[in-house]
Amino acid sequence: MAGTLPSNHLDRGSEGVPGATLESIQSIQKPGAAGKDPTSRKNLHEHMPATSRDAPDATVCETAAMDAGGEPKNAHGGDKVSAQVLGSLQRRARDFYSVPVTELHAVPDLGLHRLIRSNSASFRQFGALVFRIVARERRPVSSRLPKRHSGDKLRVRVQTFPQFPTIMCDSFSGRPAPDLGVKRKDLRAQLPSEREKRMSGAELRAEVGESANALKAAYRDFGVTRFLASVNDPSATWVRRVTAAGKERAVIGGALDPVDVYYLSDMSPDNKDGCSRSLGDPACTAHADAFPTRQRFENPRTLNHHTMLGAASTYEGINTSLLYVGALGSHFSWHVEDSLLQSCSYLQAGESKFWLFIPASERPLAERVMRELMDPVVLEAAGGDVWTVLAVKACLWPATLFLNRGVRVGFHKMEPGDFVVTGYGVLHSGFNGGPSVASAVNTACTAWFSYAMEHAERWRNKLTIHIPFEKLLVLAAQKLAAGEWWCGDAKTYESLEPEQFQQDITVMVSYLGKYLDDTQAFLEMGPDTDWAGRKATIVDMMRASMGVTKFIVHNSIQPKGTPLVLPNEETGSVTDYSVDGTSCPHCGVVVWLSAIVCPTCIEQPGEEAGPTAPLFCLRCAPTMFGSDHDRLRQGSPAQRRLTGCHAPVVVQRLSNRSVYLLVDELKKLSVGRIA
Repeated sequence: MAGTLPSNHLDRGSEGVPGATLESIQSIQKPGAAGKDPTSRKNLHEHMPATSRDAPDATVCETAAMDAGGEPKNAHGGDKVSAQVLGSLQRRARDFYSVPVTELHAVPDLGLHRLIRSNSASFRQFGALVFRIVARERRPVSSRLPKRHSGDKLRVRVQTFPQFPTIMCDSFSGRPAPDLGVKRKDLRAQLPSEREKRMSGAELRAEVGESANALKAAYRDFGVTRFLASVNDPSATWVRRVTAAGKERAVIGGALDPVDVYYLSDMSPDNKDGCSRSLGDPACTAHADAFPTRQRFENPRTLNHHTMLGAASTYEGINTSLLYVGALGSHFSWHVEDSLLQSCSYLQAGESKFWLFIPASERPLAERVMRELMDPVVLEAAGGDVWTVLAVKACLWPATLFLNRGVRVGFHKMEPGDFVVTGYGVLHSGFNGGPSVASAVNTACTAWFSYAMEHAERWRNKLTIHIPFEKLLVLAAQKLAAGEWWCGDAKTYESLEPEQFQQDITVMVSYLGKYLDDTQAFLEMGPDTDWAGRKATIVDMMRASMGVTKFIVHNSIQPKGTPLVLPNEETGSVTDYSVDGTSCPHCGVVVWLSAIVCPTCIEQPGEEAGPTAPLFCLRCAPTMFGSDHDRLRQGSPAQRRLTGCHAPVVVQRLSNRSVYLLVDELKKLSVGRIA
């Protein structure tokens, strides 16, 4: 059925990256430079180690594992990075390592879900895996672009090659911190910009053709080696001058002549099937089929019909798929997926896409490299946090900056029929080798929970997309306790990777146990002066007053951006995010099991309560419930006149007794392992 191969890109020439060693990439001259062109086929051969596309599978797997490192594992099973390594940044520079490719001629039981779930250790080691559907008749049915009416135009991203300004390069290393007294632009204004243009299909085809010709004329043998060497120009950085008024005037240095490249991205597919909404969205009209037959692999469009992400409301491009129509030189910036989820991309047709991956275990060292080599003024605008820069998804720099400092970087040349699946929290980027159509979506199984908790902790107070982690954890626990799962059943799910299953059960038991402990501790807190001698109480969500229920629904998750509008839908269809929980206004974390409110502050002001009444998660309530009332007393006259008891109420979707029983059932799945 399947065989594991090296990534099918080990040709000698400008398209083969493990062959394109650091020396060859660093020696490339800019277009028009005098002297021999080191990207010529002859010169590239001289720089490349001997490789073979016919190497035995066992040898290939062993070599790939050695290239990826064999250091001790951390809590997630990834490689540890010692304090000594982090401090020195002197790890030995390596070539890119090959991401394993599994060739598939038939659809296994549970399809892609089985392949993803049963390879947790490989995802941790390599950062990504590739599943190549060799048999064309087994490939997914392709998603289609939405039909357009006459005169409708496409929303196209216009990028440049090279990308500018360059915000990360060797010349920034060791530069002093910026003067905080100088008035500067905000972060987004200092990062590379992308324009947006409305174009007809004919206009886009013409522009893409002209762009490809311009790239080929300016950069001979435009491919991976050229891209890595030329994507940034070290001279095209911000040149800053301070005026007498203490303001900054900044221009981009260098003599650039960039080429515009075009990327038709983030497009919702044709929606005749209704699958542009998640099954967990009350407005969804689609229905999950019984688990698909083994005739074809699932398209990313329906992949989450059989995962826990499908139980959430619609988060476009996260639990529903989007289409990406690439052109030569168009690219996607360095980023990790929202909430450290896995990504699943399928190349339906066209030219190759080139991917670069940094495993989650390498993130601490990669972060250190980015801090050292990033424009200090840009880093200061991001509050010193490189992940704030990455969250904008606007920056690309050559992976050789990481390789030069010992960060492991994987590579894959994606061909039509390939599924590229990244692991949790994997930093990745890439570019298109020509016109192509790809479909992509995020996905997750229970192994994600520990990463989600890490993400919530790190991004507390600055989350941009709220994935209902707590709801998904509870629903997953309920299914497993009942012997069920979204694809197959609990026993099947466990059999795919028993050790990982036990780790996941431990994480769920630990989380729910802490929730119960925190709830009990809050209920036992001594009453505040405003509580009229009472302690906190509990009420079931279904039995709470109409005002309290409405208030909690009003404060449900609200993703940024314009409301979701999809073709082929009835007018007025809206996405109901209240089914996924409530967003704590103090830390940004989405809670589903319970929310803590003050009914008096909600019901006495009536409609005026709005978003101003106290609302907390269990973590914030013990220290902030009283201070929030002090804030209200400085508010409107209606708020200053509030009287009566202000004791908190814990509004629960699931009772403590139900959670205790759920924990007991989970422990039965791990007899002898959880005390």
